[in-house]
Amino acid sequence: MARLGLVTVVVMLALAAAEQGFGAQPLPLTARVIAHGELAGFGPFGRAHVRTFTTPASFLAAYQQAATPSQVSEWVVLLKREGFVAVAAEQLGSLTANRGGLSWAMELGSSADAHSELVKEVRSDESHGPVSRFLVGGIPTASAFRLGTSSSGGDNILFSDGRFLYFVGVGWGTGGKPARAALIAAAHTLYKRVRGHATT
Repeated sequence: MARLGLVTVVVMLALAAAEQGFGAQPLPLTARVIAHGELAGFGPFGRAHVRTFTTPASFLAAYQQAATPSQVSEWVVLLKREGFVAVAAEQLGSLTANRGGLSWAMELGSSADAHSELVKEVRSDESHGPVSRFLVGGIPTASAFRLGTSSSGGDNILFSDGRFLYFVGVGWGTGGKPARAALIAAAHTLYKRVRGHATT
């Protein structure tokens, strides 16, 4: 009975570890963005086209055009202080007019650095216009918000896991607004796929 009890405990611990992502196989940064079929109505529809940025300045130049030069400079300094390693980013096309999406994953120096950057990004986005929050259950660190309006805007979800920060969002113009449920489902799928994985 003692041996059976020990085996049972070992199995339970193994299952718990698998559930929490402990001992998970390494996952490269480029595999941490939305994959085909994970965000309903959006690409990638064929081969993924993931861009990797190895400096904060190059990433911000590509995806933060709304920031002023001084804001970008301050952000670069902060990212370097947070141990910036790289960002993998992928534009998500759509077969529906007036909409598009973006997914990116950023590797930083530590869990604390990733959480710090998440807080900074949320605060920064609040300065770009009207913001309304929405809930994403099941992802402990998720921050979700809408920028703009139902006729022209975007829904965005940020979350951190370990030393990684993740973003997935969709934007739309008139007549192009997608269902928010699809974005939330995609974030859940991404979180389950990347949770607890180290890089190679």
